[in-house]
Amino acid sequence: MLTRKLFRYSIDKINGRFISGWCFHRLKKTKPITIRFTADGHYLGTVQTMDYRKDLKIKQLHPSGICGFDFNLPSDFNPRKYNFLKLYIGKARMPLASIDCNKIKKLEPDPEKYIYFMHIPKTAGSSFNAFARLCFPFDEYTPHIERLKETESRVLIGDKKYIAGHLPWRKVGRLVENTRYSLYTIIRDPYTHLHSHLNYVSAVHTNAEHDIHNKYKHNDTIKELAAQLAQLNFRDNDKLQCFIEELKGFKLDFFDNIQTRYFLDYRPEKVTVKDLENAKKNISHFHLVGLTEYYNVFFDRFCKDMKLPPQSQTEKSNKSEQDYLFDYTRQTTKMILSPLIEIDLLLYEYIAQLFWPELKISGER
Repeated sequence: MLTRKLFRYSIDKINGRFISGWCFHRLKKTKPITIRFTADGHYLGTVQTMDYRKDLKIKQLHPSGICGFDFNLPSDFNPRKYNFLKLYIGKARMPLASIDCNKIKKLEPDPEKYIYFMHIPKTAGSSFNAFARLCFPFDEYTPHIERLKETESRVLIGDKKYIAGHLPWRKVGRLVENTRYSLYTIIRDPYTHLHSHLNYVSAVHTNAEHDIHNKYKHNDTIKELAAQLAQLNFRDNDKLQCFIEELKGFKLDFFDNIQTRYFLDYRPEKVTVKDLENAKKNISHFHLVGLTEYYNVFFDRFCKDMKLPPQSQTEKSNKSEQDYLFDYTRQTTKMILSPLIEIDLLLYEYIAQLFWPELKISGER
């Protein structure tokens, strides 16, 4: 009882693969806490509350927000074999929390399946990765392979059953060639995708204070571009058009028909219809390409592929917290943006017809 009075905590997620939440001492809020996990007295492991929880800082529940935890359960953990999973503070004898193992769900996908997910940014890929984490043990799951060197990545091929990352086809192809991996990815309506991408990049410099809490940092070039975008009034059509016309080199590469670029095995200065044909050829290597606007349909198909019973996924990950930069439904704005998404529009229609003919998606966008 004393333990629960001294500590404030929440268990946000729990399943057969991991348990996450936050915890802090009411009188010593900034001191990290060690949490010990057991199942019917069987020791499972420990974790420290060192994860950054921006939501708790914003709500002023915690001064720094560094009080979160994310504990990967052992690969062989089977909740059906135990009665209660318990959390303890350090060496305390009384548990902080006790969880009925009958209420812990563990997904068991087809053990013969190996998945590579080409994560195109701002397409609901983070939500897909979040679900995949429920399916695969920690030691078989790698969601950000782009943060590794190519030599390190190659070591994972064949060892990990789920690999994902922000790598374009020109790198993915070399990794998965002649392997057992089934390739998946998701693309998004080009207008909303470009808006979301611009939104994300423009916010990079304002979120720089959180870099210390991430496992990666944006390079100086992207931060410089972010600072430029943050000063741009996207609702001023003249300034928006001027910005687009002046894009060259790296900046053009970063915004020009981004989704088509992901399917190419080279880096063009400007994406053209000729490049679209190359992208179509490479799309033939993919088992399934989903559409963000029909994410649930893609999600259901993936579950069937993995021989999982029907699932629901209501929580979306990595959603933008920014305001709308501009109204991308207006015809004038569409005309201004068209040079940056004209090939992506053709790509979207091609994928919709190739993988999802039953949806009968209109070609008018």
